[in-house]
Amino acid sequence: MEEKLTKKEKRELAKEEKRKEREKELLVRKMRKFLVWVFAAGLVLFVGIKAWGWISAPTPEVAGVNIEIKEDDWFKGNKEATVILVEYGDYQCPACATYNPLVNQLTEEFSKDLKVIYRHFPLVAIHDNALSSAQAAESSGKKGKFWGMHDILYEKQQEWEKESNAKEKFVEYARELGLDEAKFISDYESDEVKN
Repeated sequence: MEEKLTKKEKRELAKEEKRKEREKELLVRKMRKFLVWVFAAGLVLFVGIKAWGWISAPTPEVAGVNIEIKEDDWFKGNKEATVILVEYGDYQCPACATYNPLVNQLTEEFSKDLKVIYRHFPLVAIHDNALSSAQAAESSGKKGKFWGMHDILYEKQQEWEKESNAKEKFVEYARELGLDEAKFISDYESDEVKN
């Protein structure tokens, strides 16, 4: 068909094809620019949302809480240590008994850097002998044997946990520690120890 066209028609046809090619190239360039702008806007929006999330995220307050160390707290390890582990325990709690050897191991391995404080947290609603076992530890502590009784109570937990009168077992443990039985019982039953 091109053979039947005149030179003028051929030139106009070539111009028309070039014009269509330019329009096509222009359209492709516009599409590329549009896609680049959409990508850039999406990236800016994504970064903005992430930055807002980081900025507005609340700072955990646990890290900033200072625990007050009391004079009458039972502690072991380095008194001047800057790392302090405060354990709240129940002598009748199986999990506490399981973790006691781990706490003892930490105390030994980091004896210069760690201070371990023990505080009673008897779960009286589920453990019938929790309070009385804490009393046994406190009574022993009055004669400098707190940690000895502490360890015995966890080690022999299965011996006394279901006893209706665990006090007898605690007196037996006090004797093992070399404590005077009468003084132990007196301290055990005192209001000071109960408080």
